[in-house]
Parts: sequence; C-alpha cells; structure tokens
Amino acid sequence: MQNQIKKDIHENMPRYIDMLSSLVAIPSISFDNFDQKYVLDSANAVKAMFEKAGLTNIQFLMPPSGRPSVYAESLTSPDKPTILLYAHHDVQPPMREALWDTPPFTATQKGDRLFGRGTADDKAGIITHLAALEQVRRELKGNGPNLKFIIEGEEESGSAGFERILTEHAELLKSDAVIIADLGNFAKGTPSITTTLRGMSAINVTLRATKAPLHSGSWSGPIPDPAQALCRMIASLTDKDGKILIPHYEDDIIPPTKEELESYKSLGMTEEIFRNDGGVLEQVKLNVPEDEILLSLWRRPSIIVSTIESGSRVNAGNVLQDSAYARIGIRLAPGMDAVRCTDMLADFLKAQVPNNMEITIDKEDGANPFTTDTNHPFFKKMSEAMADAYASPTKFIGCGASIPGAELFRNTLGNVPILLTGLEDPECNAHGENESLYLPDFESGIVAEALFFASIS
Repeated sequence: MQNQIKKDIHENMPRYIDMLSSLVAIPSISFDNFDQKYVLDSANAVKAMFEKAGLTNIQFLMPPSGRPSVYAESLTSPDKPTILLYAHHDVQPPMREALWDTPPFTATQKGDRLFGRGTADDKAGIITHLAALEQVRRELKGNGPNLKFIIEGEEESGSAGFERILTEHAELLKSDAVIIADLGNFAKGTPSITTTLRGMSAINVTLRATKAPLHSGSWSGPIPDPAQALCRMIASLTDKDGKILIPHYEDDIIPPTKEELESYKSLGMTEEIFRNDGGVLEQVKLNVPEDEILLSLWRRPSIIVSTIESGSRVNAGNVLQDSAYARIGIRLAPGMDAVRCTDMLADFLKAQVPNNMEITIDKEDGANPFTTDTNHPFFKKMSEAMADAYASPTKFIGCGASIPGAELFRNTLGNVPILLTGLEDPECNAHGENESLYLPDFESGIVAEALFFASIS
C-alpha cells in the first residue's frame, strides 16, 4: 500500500500544483488596510474544493472580522480516530512588489520551486490535507480515520477571532488529535516536527512634542526632537548584543531539557549555514556564538522594531517633526506570558520618556508560547511516516515564530496531541519577497500525511 500511495501521489502532483496555483492567484491578505473581498473569495475557493472532494457539513465559521474559516469533514466510523486538520487561506502582503522576480499572485514554477505569495505559507497546507485525504480514501475506502478540516481566514493578522470560533464550535471540532500544517522543515529534504513555538505580541508607540511640525531653523534646539527621543527609548530596551534589559522580563522562561539540547546539537547548525540562509551581510556580526543560534531562535525572547517613522523619506525637509512612531514586536520564549510581557514592555518605555513628552501606546493582541509532549503514539507514527516519505530521519525541532491556533486548540480540545508540520524551508522566504515552495518536499509532505492516516487506521 505504501508504494501505491507514493505512486498515485507522484502521478497526481501536476493536478495538486494546479490546485495550489488557483489559490495563490487570490490575494487574500487579511490586514484591514487591504480589500477584504479577496479573503472571502479565497474562503469560497476552499469551499468549492471541499465540495469537489465530496466532503460533508461544509460551512463558514465566522469571526467578528468577517474573515471566514472554512469547515468540512469526512467521517468514516466512530471506532476510528478523529483528526482535525488545520491550515490557513489568508496570506501576508506582497511587501515590496518591485523586488519580486515573478508576479506575487501568479504561481510560477522555476526549477524545483513554485514562487508566489502563499505557496509555502500556507496554501500548500490546504492542498496537502486534501491530497492526503484523497489518497487514503482510494486505498482504505471507508476504513480510514475520521477527518475534520478547519482552514482559518485571519491567521496572518493575529487570529483575533479564532478563539471565539473554537469556543463556539468546540463540539463540532472535537477530535483525538490536531495536525497544524503551518510550520516547516529544518532544511530541504529534512522532515521535521516542531515541538516548541515562541509567542508574540506588539505595541504601537507614538511620542509627541508639538501640535504640528515646525521649521527646524526657527524652533529646533529648545524643543526636543521626538525621533531622537524615541530612538533613545528603544535603545534602552536591549544591550549591544540584543539581551533584553527590562527587569524580571525573563523570569518565567522554561529552559530546554537535556534531550532537547541534544536534538538541537544533532541538527548541525553552523554560523555559515545560518548566515547564508538569512542573507546576513558578510561584515555583520551575530548577537550570539554559533552554538547558541538555535537556542536564541527557539528558546529565548527577542525585541525588534518592525516600523519606525518620523516624517517622510520621499518628502524630507528641514522640519522638526511633531511626533515619532514605532511598532515594536516581541517574541516570547516558552514559559513567558504574552499579556504580562506586553504590559512590562509598555511600562518600561513609559518610564524612559524624556522631557515629559506625550506618549501613546496601543497594545496588539498577542499569542503565548507553545510546547508539546511528544510521548503520545501519534508522534511516533507521524515521525515514521515522514521518515518513509522523505527517505530521511525525522527531526524534532523548535520554531522562533508563533502559531496562535496551537495554544487555542489545546485550550479548547484539551490535552490531545498537536502535531506541528509544514512545508516551509530556510529558502522559502515566507513573509518576504519571492516566497516559494520546494516542490519535492510538497510531494513528500503529502505522502507523509497519507501514510500517517493509513498507520492510525
């Protein structure tokens, strides 16, 4: 059966790539300043795929934002395990379109990669679930596991309404395990299951000194410059190596186990690999030594400034600006609490304001870090299925990013195994320009999920 599944999937890959390409063509950006019509178009496209696949009980689960999650199911028998399959159909903005080598919303194959926004993050996850369902049905008929699908519509904008969806539909979504196909592999061809995620939050800071911009020659000197003041405030958050200076900020961090440290070491991460994958400029020094790169990424917090603004680069002039703005993002290590850490960050910045300037801080919704216990038999079965599909040993890894749904699923469904898989790799450039999907791993990922479904049946 394994060989037949692999053969059938290989023969159907052109069709699966076409299905993915049709979803990539929809610019389903779930941020408020983009046309949300396309998020609805994307949800309808997923719904149509579910209908064509013969799934039942297909429906939109609607959050307050109106960005639908799409639910469907394929139920076989109460005696079989029930697996909830998650992915998301919304995407990030294209960023700087001039830097794309291909149109961001036209899936374009170049060699062994498929380029386009959403190819890797995360529309490939939708097709992986559908293709694996198709194969296990073909081989096992009605003897496969019960499968429930939930494809979210606002993951990239923070999953603000997803908790409400899960709470309102807890009975509908009740399952024995969850597969979240929104992560990635440690490297191309290296199957990976993610066991820890960092949490995230952000604040928007505005510092103001005057009611309006002023002529710099007539007014600068006595009046403090908001841009310089905000830069000094931001610089006070960390030392020269990026270590956070907010007192007691890291008190609750859960350190990695001995087994986790050994697993990280076995991955063979080097500074050369990391610098190459990240496109780090040759002269730029890293904040940590080589043997701490993965620890820094997966088990320590970080603070970054994602936007800073005072005036306009295009229309710069000799002006003392009235205000300065920055969006400051935080990544949280396992054990840290998003609400507590966001409040501590805001309070620390308020204490650094010079000259009694006016400060406004808006806090964004955050997500807590996530850890999972890999002792459940499903982890072993998934690990074996992935190793077979990729012809390479499966690695258990961490991830520096956040998936808000992971912790929300646990809070809703209880202590069921949550398997974090996906098809991103260090070259895929998710969230950046020229996002792409490595097609051999796309095929292997489908095979792995189909073999997993067969193994638990």
